[in-house]
Amino acid sequence: MWWGYSPALDIQFEINKYEVNSSDESLDVLLVGAGDARHVLKTIASSYLHRDRIILYNIIEPTLEQVARSIVLLNICLEPDLGLQEATRYYLEIFGNTLVRPATGKYLIRCINQLVDIPTNTIDCPWLNLEHLKRRDKDRLEAIFKFWERATRENIPIVDYWDKRIRRSLKTRYDYREGVFDWDYHMILKSRNVSNLTLQEYRFWRNSGIAFTWLEGEPIRSNPTLLNNIIQYGPGFLHYAYLGDITNGPFFSWTLGDTKDNKWRATDVAEREIMRSIHEIRTREPICEDLIASHRDSSLLNGTLVIESPGTEMEQESWKTKGNRHRKHKASWTDIENHKIIFHPVAFLEVFKRKSEYDSKFEFIWVAYNMTEQIPNFVSSLKKGGIMLVELPKNLIELRDESLQNFVKELESMVRQYGLRKIHDINAKEHCVARFFK
Repeated sequence: MWWGYSPALDIQFEINKYEVNSSDESLDVLLVGAGDARHVLKTIASSYLHRDRIILYNIIEPTLEQVARSIVLLNICLEPDLGLQEATRYYLEIFGNTLVRPATGKYLIRCINQLVDIPTNTIDCPWLNLEHLKRRDKDRLEAIFKFWERATRENIPIVDYWDKRIRRSLKTRYDYREGVFDWDYHMILKSRNVSNLTLQEYRFWRNSGIAFTWLEGEPIRSNPTLLNNIIQYGPGFLHYAYLGDITNGPFFSWTLGDTKDNKWRATDVAEREIMRSIHEIRTREPICEDLIASHRDSSLLNGTLVIESPGTEMEQESWKTKGNRHRKHKASWTDIENHKIIFHPVAFLEVFKRKSEYDSKFEFIWVAYNMTEQIPNFVSSLKKGGIMLVELPKNLIELRDESLQNFVKELESMVRQYGLRKIHDINAKEHCVARFFK
């Protein structure tokens, strides 16, 4: 639930590629259940390649924790004062690691102290619109930010949460988990053409929840943005520990589709893609590949960095709240005036089919694999000639080949009922996304 299982897409490229009849001045898109802000980030970064126009990203996520994470991740990429490598690694650690470096933990606290006032409109964020959220949703969003700040300081035992999930999942196979992880990697992921992800990276993530590692710094602070169902309870908070993905990993959003650098780890490819996106947002020009290389340790080109798995004896120091905690840093962001990110509550899915103002509103709709049952609710919102992209569960280890084929058959049958036609034949074992037009 915390990340997607298909590559980040440049929405304008998709629209131009399939010659969607869209306005020169503005573009309305709908993203349902993407799990992260990867499509928004990729589209903003690539906007200099296309004609100028206003893009409104209407986003629906199943949980408010996903909304809050998307805001934090976008904020990292839009902060102009962060170094390029600094911002890139903050992004990847918060995005996909149960444990982060102390520097990243301190940044997360500072970032949250800036963002916590946005839901209550105390400060204005020019690229973000939360007006469609109800008051209680905004209050919960504020509570989530406050919990993250407190949990980062107290260093919650997320390693224990992760291990308990693994034990419950594997049961009697827990003592032989390395063999289970190896089987899933070689027999499933490799057969589905997952490039760059190494066995060492995948196995390490399955054991610890740490996906992205570097030589510099040791991940010892908990990442509370991966906790579920955060509720304020009196002066404190309740949460349901870690309920997210423990079998597939956060590798697919930024590492798929790269084959020319097959000696690079998934971490290296993801670092390159995030670094490129942040650079393009700031400069509106392509990044020099030498600049990317200058941030990497050349000794890793032919090897895989593996660090020792963290244990319960890792640093448990609680960072004290300082007296100047409430002194806010003035928030500033890179100018992206043509882009507006609009979050809607998940209940909004029922609104689309009832309100005529949403009929034929969107030129582009993207749907996560686990939200396809909602397609009847918003298919009428797709313009004539518009395209709908549906994520396929190709990279999900728990689904065998027969299940992938059945998913595609049921999807094709559903969309056909609503007047959608597929743009190309769908290969369940090769394609990450199915494309349809109206």
